[in-house]
Amino acid sequence: MGSRPTLIALLAWAPPALIAPFAAQDEPSPIAAQVEAAAAALQAIVDVPDGERTYENTLLAVDDVQARMFVDTRMTGFMAQVSTDPAERALGRRVSAEVSNWFDELYQREDVYRALVAYDARGPDLEGAARRYLDVLLRDYRRAGMDLAPEQREELLAIERQLTELGIEFNRNISEDESYVVLTPEECVGVPERILGELPRSAELHVVELRGPAPFAFFDYCEVEATRRKLSVGYGRRGGRRNVDVLERMIRLRAQKARLLGYRDIASYVTETRMAKDPATVWAFYDELRPKLRRKALQDFAELQGAKRVHLRDSEATLNAWDTGFYQDWLLREKYAVDTQLVREYLPLEAVIEGLFGVAQELFGLRFVEVTERARAAGRPLWHADVKLYEVREGSSRELLGEFYTDLHPRPGKYSHAAQFPLRVRKRWADGSLTRPLVALVTNFTRPTADAPALLSHDEVETFFHEFGHCLHSILSEVDLYEFSGAAVARDFVEAPSQMLENWMWDPEVLGRFARHYETGEPLPEEVIEGMIAARNLGSGLSTEAQVFLGVMDMTYHTDADGELDTTAVRREVYRETRLFPPVENVWGQASFGHLVGYEAGYYGYLWSLVYAQDMFSRFEADGIMNPELARDYRQKVLARGGTADALELVRDFLGREPSSDAFMRHLGLGPPQERGH
Repeated sequence: MGSRPTLIALLAWAPPALIAPFAAQDEPSPIAAQVEAAAAALQAIVDVPDGERTYENTLLAVDDVQARMFVDTRMTGFMAQVSTDPAERALGRRVSAEVSNWFDELYQREDVYRALVAYDARGPDLEGAARRYLDVLLRDYRRAGMDLAPEQREELLAIERQLTELGIEFNRNISEDESYVVLTPEECVGVPERILGELPRSAELHVVELRGPAPFAFFDYCEVEATRRKLSVGYGRRGGRRNVDVLERMIRLRAQKARLLGYRDIASYVTETRMAKDPATVWAFYDELRPKLRRKALQDFAELQGAKRVHLRDSEATLNAWDTGFYQDWLLREKYAVDTQLVREYLPLEAVIEGLFGVAQELFGLRFVEVTERARAAGRPLWHADVKLYEVREGSSRELLGEFYTDLHPRPGKYSHAAQFPLRVRKRWADGSLTRPLVALVTNFTRPTADAPALLSHDEVETFFHEFGHCLHSILSEVDLYEFSGAAVARDFVEAPSQMLENWMWDPEVLGRFARHYETGEPLPEEVIEGMIAARNLGSGLSTEAQVFLGVMDMTYHTDADGELDTTAVRREVYRETRLFPPVENVWGQASFGHLVGYEAGYYGYLWSLVYAQDMFSRFEADGIMNPELARDYRQKVLARGGTADALELVRDFLGREPSSDAFMRHLGLGPPQERGH
């Protein structure tokens, strides 16, 4: 439907929520009080005589109602992702589902829509965010089927409810998948003892769960190709065949929804409100990128296959998809003198946190204050011993801007990837009061051991910088309307600020600030940093083609007009067209591709937004990566404005010119490096 009627749209800058099936219909609703209060508030809006409608009693009042539902239910719903209590997780999933339904039903209310139309008919003197909000609301009501006949709207609502249930089931099947592979010591050769020591054991056997970071450690370090293949196949079968069926039912329903609303396919519906505007633009983006990318991928393939042949002393050895991580790591050591396990020893978690916070504080003029114990004393939610809470304040005035939680290590029942979850957004209410943002940074970084603190890989640190970019986008908002607050921007731009911040993790000056050995305090050697930077584009063509594969698969699923697809056959064919490796039989990776719920027809956005991320970063490359004046300009022109303007306008304002893909191509290793500023 529109930009706010579903839970996923509500959390447009977070990954798809993992929510669970509806509870029995005779159970009392856990959000009954919130629904009752919202109904009364909406009725008050509807009851305003059309001739007396104002910004405050109609437009702002609608924003207040939606924001209140979010604020009053979000923390309970979030517990589905992180709580250690299964009952609390189940409650969170049910709350999330019911809130999603509430938003669906809100955008089916003809009386609220008519109130907005009546207000618009008065020709209100609106500008800026207020005018944009009214336009967006009217658009989203139309996109929710308000111009359809009543019986068609009922059909549409029934489809939405089915999609919600199926999305819940799809994500639950992923989150509850407990697949694992059992390996003998001989099958684990090359995997560091530190990693093996963290695995569950059964007698002399190692149990590798196919969630969290464990499989990727084997892909990077295990000398035994058969083991890497076994783990790759197992990983590609997560979610099970049952999720293939769930996905295909969702795709058919999405196609049905699109036809009902007058669109050729669901991708046309989805992209209409994005930067891309239509699927043809997305396909054109891929068509332009893929030939250039293929040249780099062929170079990568030759380099990695050559490494495999040298390593195995076999001139006929062929590179397979499950080999890429291992031989990238091998080349890092052999060609660039970078030992990724050694690099970990220079990236203890506490030092990384101190370094990340230091960069953000210096750039944006902020101050981060840990308040975990104060929060505990006040009875605020702290759902696990790992969780910490921080305040974000202006460095000069000490004004409170917002807060964020960190929950950084894996555990059973927890969300298994990395994400920023908004728990409150900045909102100025009708009575003038202000709610400040609260977000949670949820990751699954390597845990500390009995002998050492949590030692992060460079990739994990890059992920931390990425998620912190989302955090800053949320907290540095200066928007008063819930609709546009924080990172509530077009989905194909939302990743750009977080992707841009990843670049700081590749700067020698920044790394030199905090990359120190956890035992000796010695800095990461300059030659290692130089090797890491020199190897930044190692395998970039192959890894980016993997992103293209997922995006093309997603768009292919969602540009089929009737949705009658064999998703496994489509996946296999798209893999052949977009990758240099033959597809593996008897896998169905789409069954565990969580972005197919909530990001459907939108996965292209990760590469699309990277174009703008790298273009914006080019100003920092030219004028100084730690330039606070430039960062202040970026904060005011991009981060602070949220969704109050089109994303392209934000980028143009910051760049002072039309965007360009040159920096994106350089980032992929397809162009000359830019001179760096100081």
